[in-house]
This record gives sequence, C-alpha cells and structure tokens, in this order.
Amino acid sequence: MILLEYDVDESPARRLPSPGKCIYCGAADVPLTEEHVIPFAIGKNATILEGASCDDCQKTIQPYEQRVLRHQLGVFRAMVEAPTRKKKDRPKVIRLPLVEIRPDGTVGRDLGSREIPIVDGPLILNLWQSPPPAILGEKSDPANAEGVSWRFIESSRADPILHKVAKEEDVAGAAIVLPPVNRLDYVRSLAKTAHAYAAAELGVDAFEPFLTDIILNRSDEVGRFVGDMPGVASLEGPSGHSFKITLGQTPPELGDAGGLIVVFMQFWAELGSPPHLVVVGRPLIDMEAHFAARSAEQAAAGAA
Repeated sequence: MILLEYDVDESPARRLPSPGKCIYCGAADVPLTEEHVIPFAIGKNATILEGASCDDCQKTIQPYEQRVLRHQLGVFRAMVEAPTRKKKDRPKVIRLPLVEIRPDGTVGRDLGSREIPIVDGPLILNLWQSPPPAILGEKSDPANAEGVSWRFIESSRADPILHKVAKEEDVAGAAIVLPPVNRLDYVRSLAKTAHAYAAAELGVDAFEPFLTDIILNRSDEVGRFVGDMPGVASLEGPSGHSFKITLGQTPPELGDAGGLIVVFMQFWAELGSPPHLVVVGRPLIDMEAHFAARSAEQAAAGAA
C-alpha cells in the first residue's frame, strides 16, 4: 500500500520544524543542525528538517555519504547537472580506463586511459543492486546474498570511443573499466535517507527505528533491512526524474513482517536503475489515520 509519493523534481521545497532531538541518536541536550532529508547533491533543498542532527552523528554520516555522492556519483552528477554547492570544482573531463577485449570475449591487456571532455563523454551510472531485505522473508540466491554492481553506460557515446581505441591499438575490441562500488557506503546511505525521510514525514517518535545502528556505523547488517524490489522496473509515477521517493507499509499477509514502514527510492529511473526498498521500522501510530489527516489538510490548502 503506497501512502505517499514525493518527487524532488516536481514537489515544492519544504522546511519542516525541528523534532527537538537528533533523529539518529536521540540526543536532545546538544546543539542540533538542519538535516537535508534528501541529500543536497541529489535533491537540493527538497526537504529540510530543522534542528535534527547532532555534530557527533554528522561526523559519522558525512564521510560515507560524501564518498557516495562525490566519488561514486560525482562525474555522473556533473554530467546531468545535479545540484552542487561548488560548481567551479566540477570536473571538466572524464577519464576512461580501458582494456582489450579479445575475440573470445575475455579481457586482454590494459590499454591505458583516455581523457574525454565531459560534454562529449558517455553517461555512466554506477550503483548497487541487492536482493530484497531479509526481514521480509523473500527467497534470494545464496550465491548472490550481497548483490552485485549495477551499471549503465550510454552506448551511443561510448561505442564510437571504443571503436576508435580498438583501431588505434590494433585489437579486436575495447571496454571501459568501471571502478568498484563500495556496497556498505552505498547501502548505508540509502538507510540514512530512508530513516530521515520517515522521520520527516511521520515524526521521529512515530516509529520504532530499525536502522540507527546501520546509519551510525555500529552494524554492518545492512542486508536485513535494505534491498531492492524484485520484478519492478520503476516506482509509481512519471519517469525522467532524478530521484523519486515513496513511503508505505508492508502488507499484513507477511505475518510478523507485515505492517512495517518501508521507504522506496530510485535514482534516475529512466535509465532502468534498481528501485531500492528500505524497511525503516515498526509504526507506533495509526498510519491510516495519519495520512487521512494529511490528505485532508492538503485538500483544504488546495481549496483555499
């Protein structure tokens, strides 16, 4: 059951009042800074929760979040002109490491790298694709328990470059070598965004949180609560947007796993990227009543 859908490209920017304590550790007697629920580098000021994060939690979260946003997604974000606070520091070129591909499809020698102006380079998106969260009881392949890298390369721009390199190097074919994705950094960042989103939409005391140990680097048990949605090509709503996020509940027929709060999110859905599913926690409020009241408020505001 989908209760709320929010698209940072279409929905207005929001600034929400402070919950009065850190949404990650619960500290209330320390200075609190505003929290970009959806990271600025993806959603700009889409949703800001005032006074919601303490310094200690920020010092834990920022390193892995920045490794994802600046290193893993940095060049891609520059190519699609995603939000940034430092436009002058954006890369002007893309460096493509290359290898030989033999006629039998095996990898041959290192062909070095080529520097391409970023405006001419192929769009490359490097994410992580996971099995469903283990807490939901979905069967997954034991050989693929942690998931695999998911990659998109814009073939219309990449192929001419690869054909030219193969001809220059006198080899049958060439391929781009993509850097590995740090699974824990990426999945931990998904957990952080999902938890912050639920706290902003429902209230930090509206649910029993499952993710705080993961977010604060106290647990690596990410696969229990963070995964993907098998058999789903895209989240509901229009494609073509940089980031979509939706909040809902698991169906009651899942037994002990029924009625849990889940957050769905997807980066650049038009590229066929995996829709992620994060189990955030167990509700402590009547979710139906909460969103019925929310819908009534929105209807009244629209009629005014």
